[in-house]
Amino acid sequence: MPLTSFFSTLKEKLFPSPLTFQTETITNEWFRAHFFYAADLIHDWLKRDIDLPTAKMLNFGCGDGISDLALMLRHGATKIHGIDIRREYEKLPGIAREQIQLKRLPPGLSFETIEPAAALAPRHRPVDVIMSWSTFEHVQRDQLIPIAKDLFECLRPGGLFFLQIEPLYYSAWGSHLRRYIQEPWAHLLLTEDELWQRIQAYDGELIAEEVDFGFADFGVEGYKRFVFNEYLNLNRLSADELVQLMQSVGFVAERVQKNLMQDITPPTPLLEQYSQELLLNNEVILLLRKPG
Repeated sequence: MPLTSFFSTLKEKLFPSPLTFQTETITNEWFRAHFFYAADLIHDWLKRDIDLPTAKMLNFGCGDGISDLALMLRHGATKIHGIDIRREYEKLPGIAREQIQLKRLPPGLSFETIEPAAALAPRHRPVDVIMSWSTFEHVQRDQLIPIAKDLFECLRPGGLFFLQIEPLYYSAWGSHLRRYIQEPWAHLLLTEDELWQRIQAYDGELIAEEVDFGFADFGVEGYKRFVFNEYLNLNRLSADELVQLMQSVGFVAERVQKNLMQDITPPTPLLEQYSQELLLNNEVILLLRKPG
């Protein structure tokens, strides 16, 4: 390394320059959605009860960490630890440089890869806030209660858990296969073999805001198999089941919001099997509190 570069790097470590970023350079729709919509929604649900600049926050299922980064850069959070069973967050420095011209990540942002269902409370409690964005639908049924109990133990008394799932399984695109199958409720109308055949045959463009940064790791055909396997492993939780589950381990539901799809009608055969609300309930957002 040239001497000038060495001293420049050393100076940055000893006297970090202020973090600056540019949002007008964002070109990726997945990044845009998580940097703005997801982070803003989390902030709006927490801001009345939590002082983000002083809160210790844990993100269960952080993915690529874009929303965590936005909470720090745009909403003043200073300490967020993201955990996930994959390592997508390792791409965040490069993604942030490309999309918002950010030279380095905030010092209070950290990440960790865990094994599925690994206990977190022994190492991470107490935290003020837990967040989970479109993650809980991927937790296996037999792990739901143990994980919910563990997250309950992670929180300090009075701490909050922001939990969101979208799309819910029984909603129009609850299969998470909309990248390849645009027919609403196809997963409730077709067999698994028929779904896989439709995915394999698809050769069109993917919906930009649904293509994450992991696409390049798999390639076109590999990504199809990855997405289909994710569908096969969905736990099929409904909004009401989720609320009951969280209450059963001790959480108090401070706020529950079910977002129903508008201007769409489920097929008659499905209405004979399921309630209309279940089929139209696309998203659930919870704000849970640990008593104390």
